[in-house]
Amino acid sequence: MSFHESCELIRIEVRGDGTWLLAAAGTMNEGEHIPAELRLDDRIGNSDGWFAYPGENFSETAHDIEIEFREDGPWLTAVLAEQDQEDRERQGINLAQHIGNNNGELVWV
Repeated sequence: MSFHESCELIRIEVRGDGTWLLAAAGTMNEGEHIPAELRLDDRIGNSDGWFAYPGENFSETAHDIEIEFREDGPWLTAVLAEQDQEDRERQGINLAQHIGNNNGELVWV
């Protein structure tokens, strides 16, 4: 099951050490949610202005980082720099395809 189907309060936070996904993640105990976080820069990169998975450290060359909630799940979106340092138009990656919830822990799938 993708994480967004069992989590609440899904958001991102840009910190000095990268971009983090935060949520109140559901556990096996019905109705229980616990704080969970996952560093998105550990597996998402920038390849010439496009999100790359697997990759790493997209935040180093991105700005206007946001999360968008769409029909098919939450998307990480940002303006990413190309190799020539020009900005490519806003790009997105569907986090629901890459992240799961393992009993209250956000994990890469």
